[in-house]
Order: sequence, then C-alpha cells, then structure tokens
Amino acid sequence: MKKRLFNALLASLLLLSLVSCDKGGGETLPLEDVDTSVFQKNLHQSQCGDLDGICETKEGYYFNCDLGPGLKFRLYYLDKAAQKVTVLCAKPDCDHQDPDTCNALVDALCLWTDGARLYYAQTVKGAGKRVYAEALNGTERREVMSLGEAAYDRPIYHRGEVFFVFGGVIYAVKPGGNLKDARRIWGRDSASEATGGGYAAYDPTTPHYTLWADGDTLYFMVNVPQKDGAQKDTLFSCPLEVGEAKKVWETPDKEDVGAWETTGVSVSQWYVTDGAIYFYLSGGDFWRSDLTTGETVKLADTSDKTLYGSAVFSDDFLCLLNDRPLTDPFDGTLMVGVPLHEGGDTVFVYDLEGALLRELSLKPLMEKLGPVNAFTLLFCDGDTLYFNATAGHKVLCSVNIATGEITEIYNWQ
Repeated sequence: MKKRLFNALLASLLLLSLVSCDKGGGETLPLEDVDTSVFQKNLHQSQCGDLDGICETKEGYYFNCDLGPGLKFRLYYLDKAAQKVTVLCAKPDCDHQDPDTCNALVDALCLWTDGARLYYAQTVKGAGKRVYAEALNGTERREVMSLGEAAYDRPIYHRGEVFFVFGGVIYAVKPGGNLKDARRIWGRDSASEATGGGYAAYDPTTPHYTLWADGDTLYFMVNVPQKDGAQKDTLFSCPLEVGEAKKVWETPDKEDVGAWETTGVSVSQWYVTDGAIYFYLSGGDFWRSDLTTGETVKLADTSDKTLYGSAVFSDDFLCLLNDRPLTDPFDGTLMVGVPLHEGGDTVFVYDLEGALLRELSLKPLMEKLGPVNAFTLLFCDGDTLYFNATAGHKVLCSVNIATGEITEIYNWQ
C-alpha cells in the first residue's frame, strides 16, 4: 500500500510563493510524485457541498469553496508540506471580492491539472459548460473549449481526456479539442445535421450520471427506477474506448444487508478501485462487492460505533465519522437521507479488509474552537484525513491517521 507522509515542520515550497497573494519563497522539498493524468478518485467524494472540487499536484491541492450567501466561490491552494492555504489570486493587496479583478473568484467544477496548468469546468449562464485553463498561480486564464449545454452532470478528467454527459450520452474529448470531434463512449447517439457534431438534443429529463474512472474502465452511477416505483443507485461499467455498458452493481436490498438510514435506495458513500466497489450504508456497515463475480461481503460492522455516520475512502483506508443527520427544527425528528450531518466527535479508520486500525478523537478541536456544530469529512490522501469543522464559521483541518495529531489549516472567519 502506498502511503504519502507530509512533513509539516519543514519550509514551505517554492510553489507557495507563486499561488499566494503574499510575497516570499522557500526551499522545494522532495515530495512523492503524483500522477496528474488520471482521475483522482479519493478527491471526488466530498460530502461537503461547498467544497467538492479538488485536484492534487506533487506539492499540494487546488480546491474550490463556496463561502456562503453573498461571499462567492473562490479558488484556493493548499500546500502539503506547510499545511497552509492561500487564495489562488497572485494579485498584491487584492481583497478577493470583485470578480472582474480577482483571479480566484470562480465557481469551478471538475478541477484537474496536467502539472503545468490548472483546468476547470464552469457553468456559464446561457452557454452551458465551458472549460478554462490557467497558470498554476491563477493567472493567464483562457477558455479552451465548450462542453455544450450539459448542465447537471459533472465531467471528469482521466488519461488525457475529459469525459462528460450530454443528453444521456457519455462523450470524451481532449482538453482544447473541438467539441464536434468528441468520441461517443456510450449511449444512443442521435447524430444528425440538425443537432450538429454528433450530439443528441439536450433533454433535462434524462437520467443524471455520476462519472468515475479506474484504469481502463469508465463507470457511471445512476438512480434507476424500479418496477415497484422505488429507485436504486445502479453502477454501470464500460471501456474507455467506445463499447457496451453493463450493469455491475446496484444498491442491495435491506433484506440482504439489513436496514440502514436510506432504506435501500441510495448508498451513503461509495468508492470503486481494482474491480470492486466499497460502500457504506449509514446506520449500517462497510461492504465490498466484486464487480466481476457479484460477491458481496461485509467488511466491518459499524453499528457499535454509530447509529448513523458519514464516510470517505481511499486506496488505503475506510474512514467513518460517528455523526448523525440534521434534526428537523420543527418537530425534532432526524432528517433521514439528507447529505448534511451534525455532531460526531470520533473518526474510525479501517483498512480495506475491514480491520479497525485507529480511533481518532476530534474532541481537542471542540475544546479549542468552542461548540462545534458539525465535522464534515472531505478526503483522505496518504496518512492524512482532511475535514471541515463548523463552529459558527468553517475551519479547514487535517488529522494524521498514524499519530492522531490535528492541524488547523485555514479559518474562514
């Protein structure tokens, strides 16, 4: 298993001086290489709706964050070694409030990098999704391509191509390529001179896909209506080249895995790697299904840890926070099935075989920050788990899985 160890005590990286609005420099540290050409799976599962666009480079992470009503979306850079966040603006004395002058005020989706440039997709009113590229310090921004009117499904980047959904059809195109040259990966392609470029007419009623990639395989999750009127999260796979999609998994029935918070409709969290899907059933347990044989096994019984909970995964760990759904302010009942949670003070870390490795207490932050309304898991990379603490305002934090040491990285006051 591959572990990345971050040294938070050494000098900040040279790149930090490029992405910060502050002046300064530092010694470049030897950090482990990151393959920026592939879909970065562990960064695409944040349950925090206001921080769910993340990509990684050798030195750090780029991410997009919604600061709340009237505060605008912003692009940020998180330095791994220094564990420090800076606004991705690079303009001295900028207050990061005016979108006409500040480089960071971007509502970005699908962040990725080729190591030399940062890319993102953005929905432009009346013009669908557009892809932009910029220097790693947030300057020199330019539009590189259009993804048409695809308004809902998030594109992903994998092996040098952007995979996106249009009218229920999945396409792939190289960044900066001509949209009319996009390859149809899967779906009925109603190409005609009327639609142009091989695209079906956009239909907002078509199913919406969550795209995923692992190795030579593209996956997409879709909520499929059942004969009894219910819906189930259903996973399909297909080759990266044009090919047939096949159903490889669906949310199991509660008769097979026991009742859980979402009562058999949707999984609380899932992660595909090496031909298997790992999933967590809030109010239930950790499970793994082999996508070739269909064999499903329980990895860990978590009911003794928490009745509810939220989780994130990596290629090394299954991380579970013992939180609970929000309470309805009118009748005090739990708001079952909603993505927002509250409470929780402990993270339980398992390996991919379901063995409990660590119990990480977050109580020290409660003592330091005061009353914490909620912890929200963001992503796990190497031996570091990143999360938000909401204590009247948000605080970005990390915890070292091996030592339990908590670091406050950035305070959005």
